Amino acid sequence: MPRTQAAPISDVYNTSADLIGRFTYHYGNDLRGVAATPLAYKNVRPTPTSCGPENILPRKAKKTSVNSDLGPLQAFQHLVSAVNFAWEETQLTKDDIGTFNSIAFADTTPSVPIESNVNIATFSGRECKVGPWDTAWPTEAEWAAFNTSLDGALIMTVPQGAVCYPNNPHYDAAACAAVVQATGHSGGIVVDPSNIVQPWSAGEPCNITETPIGNCSLGGFPVYIVNATTVKHVQLGVNFARNKGIRLVVKNTGHDFVGRSVGAGALSIWLHNLQGQKFVPDFSGSNYCGPAARIAGGTQGWQVYNFMADNNISIVAPGESTVAILGGFTAVGGHSALTSYYGMGSDQALQLQVVTADGRFLQVDTDNNADLFFAMRGGGGSTYGIVTSAVVKAFPPLTLQTAQFMWSGSLDANFSSPNIDPSTGAITVNKEAFWSGVREWIQFSRSVSSARGIGLSAIGPPSSTFMGSAPGLFQMTGSFILPGQTLEDATAFLEPFFSTMTQLGVPLTQSNITTITSQAYNARRTGQGDPVGQIRLSSRLFPRTNWADPALFNATVQSIRTAVEDGGYRVTGDSYAPTEEVAGFPNDAVNPAFRETLMHAVAFDSVSPVKDGRVLPAKVVNAAHARLDSFIDAWRKLTPGSGAYMNEADVQEPEWQQSFFGDHYPRLLHIKRLRDPWGVFWAPTTPGSEAWEVVVPDGLPLQTGPLCRT
Repeated sequence: MPRTQAAPISDVYNTSADLIGRFTYHYGNDLRGVAATPLAYKNVRPTPTSCGPENILPRKAKKTSVNSDLGPLQAFQHLVSAVNFAWEETQLTKDDIGTFNSIAFADTTPSVPIESNVNIATFSGRECKVGPWDTAWPTEAEWAAFNTSLDGALIMTVPQGAVCYPNNPHYDAAACAAVVQATGHSGGIVVDPSNIVQPWSAGEPCNITETPIGNCSLGGFPVYIVNATTVKHVQLGVNFARNKGIRLVVKNTGHDFVGRSVGAGALSIWLHNLQGQKFVPDFSGSNYCGPAARIAGGTQGWQVYNFMADNNISIVAPGESTVAILGGFTAVGGHSALTSYYGMGSDQALQLQVVTADGRFLQVDTDNNADLFFAMRGGGGSTYGIVTSAVVKAFPPLTLQTAQFMWSGSLDANFSSPNIDPSTGAITVNKEAFWSGVREWIQFSRSVSSARGIGLSAIGPPSSTFMGSAPGLFQMTGSFILPGQTLEDATAFLEPFFSTMTQLGVPLTQSNITTITSQAYNARRTGQGDPVGQIRLSSRLFPRTNWADPALFNATVQSIRTAVEDGGYRVTGDSYAPTEEVAGFPNDAVNPAFRETLMHAVAFDSVSPVKDGRVLPAKVVNAAHARLDSFIDAWRKLTPGSGAYMNEADVQEPEWQQSFFGDHYPRLLHIKRLRDPWGVFWAPTTPGSEAWEVVVPDGLPLQTGPLCRT
């Protein structure tokens, strides 16, 4: 299949005025944003005259009739594929397979039930995925043949911390020092094929430290990894895992709080090196006509921002620079600075290129494989298929107005409030004034969301220095981000907030910490990423109804205060309103609770199941979790019918099907069972995952044991 090229922008637009004119046509006359007319363009059906040259549209292969050897599973599939990048042209063929049946496509017309048509091992009398502890595990010769089919792209896992263990053959003191320094930020982790940002779910079996304890082992890390650089590599990984009955995991960047990217005894497919970005000035498809971008599966946030800067556009992208835009960000929801402005990350996808559980490569959009198009935009990652690339919406360049602020609260009942440090401007107030300020921030965040902005906050407990908290002081840090406003408009908009704060005894306008700054949304970034540390968390989506009822609002604020003050947890609040109207009525699988949300609150616990490379006793882990969950349960009782954001939630969330997917769950489960009857894809708390469980001593939420049927 020939490579599909996007026309250079210079070939389409002769002047910058023409570019702005095109954006104005698609997005309305008011590009400032807050006062903009409803985004009706998002549902306009394209016409030949409104979408420009034919060669900038995705090239679709001719729809083929369903071959008789594809069976009933393929009967509903549109066997259509387009390529966004040259490496997607390299696909698995029958000639590649030859007589090596371990890499063959799925047989969907077996004489026995499909779900039984794979290798199954046993563990303690249970049916399980095949692991290296089983006789059915592939021989060295089979792994070598598999590696040959991959043209040498198979990696035998060596944990990133192996260089730090003197008794390990990979020991290298200088390399260890470099790894320790690099992995202090997420950018040093995402470049490793096996490690993840929260490795406690793998049992942290190879702790990255210059003074390690014990030995380095694989623990919950995969045994082998496919370093995918083509679609063929992804297909081979899927087929080999399915045909041999091996657990398959998918790692993009490893921003993972629940253990989706690791698994003991698994084969992993690493998407990091699927790279590329292209601007498409006019794209037509999925009920959309306008600017778009082709994005490769391994693209990280910082790469997207730099791509935006190069093309003078905006794309809804992760706030953390090393999060992959097409990983869990698109698969589960994806929030950003533009959540109230253009919706969730899942709402942006116009077309997906996907390798499905049978090993085939499909185009997924409103016209082709529409069930997958629904499910793979918000309905769970590592569940239905692997996205190799996508087309996403592009928007005009935006300016962000950001107001940042911080204040502290003293535990001293006799504290003279407020106290302003003359050298730094830092504000310290008494405890009641502190919480009155927090209440006003939460209250005013509704106005910010209505103005299509977002609010970000972090409330630290007065205990040690957990995640930046100040010893002996409550601490509130936050910001309001207003896309599309001028500095003058933002200043006027925020004046009521600052005025009320002064009346409450928290005079932010007198502090040089509080400034309103202007910055281009598409400002360039680096790939260093944020600082990392071992944590557990739990979260809840608070709906706008909690702001409408004064008594309910007071109870909401009190529940957050209780989690910080009595629980000692650090609580963050992301305030936004990704309504369906804002998102352009995308008809996707994003948790319905998001459409009613005004605040995503997260409680962070410094007690994870693993410490210093060793799994803590189950009694300690379970007690810590039960304590955290008791505070989150108070949030649940204040938000009946709402849910939680799976990317930033508790892997042991009760009734997770409702919390993470809401009323979409029955439909998603049906799609999962139809598209993956073999159970090739599995990740915790995703549709269909209840059919399997990881067998771990004491039932700890780790990925360190075999994956077995429930």
